[in-house]
Amino acid sequence: MIAQQSDGIEELAAASSSGIGIHRSRLAILASTAVVLVGLYMATKHFLSIDSTSAEQTRAFSVDIGEACLRGTAEPPVFDAREGDRIVLTVTSLYSGALYIHGMERELNLTPGSEARITFTAEHAGRYYLHLHREDPDHAHAEVAVLEVAPR
Repeated sequence: MIAQQSDGIEELAAASSSGIGIHRSRLAILASTAVVLVGLYMATKHFLSIDSTSAEQTRAFSVDIGEACLRGTAEPPVFDAREGDRIVLTVTSLYSGALYIHGMERELNLTPGSEARITFTAEHAGRYYLHLHREDPDHAHAEVAVLEVAPR
């Protein structure tokens, strides 16, 4: 009886092809996981956002204009609303001047240390910048907040 000795080529080829199969399986699992995670993210983002089907709401926001705001060392807050929402904005400031809402062309006069309030309806979707226009010789102004109005 003659025993055949394997030169290892068949074994190497079998091991190599099974390794490719394992690699493809892992790649398929990874791709499926990525698709599921992206889907969950999109669904969560949609359902946890301001409800687009709800009726108009009153949204109240407050802005305190201080030294950090004027110097730009504090990031201005971003307020979220939907078209048709009633906006109530309460402002206190260390400075005299006017709060101006660019794009809505609304203005609120400010007296240092006093609270001022403006109420309006967010009629159009968009990003509106709220600036302090100071009453000083330089007429300095600073961005104090942003109002983002999403479409309904």
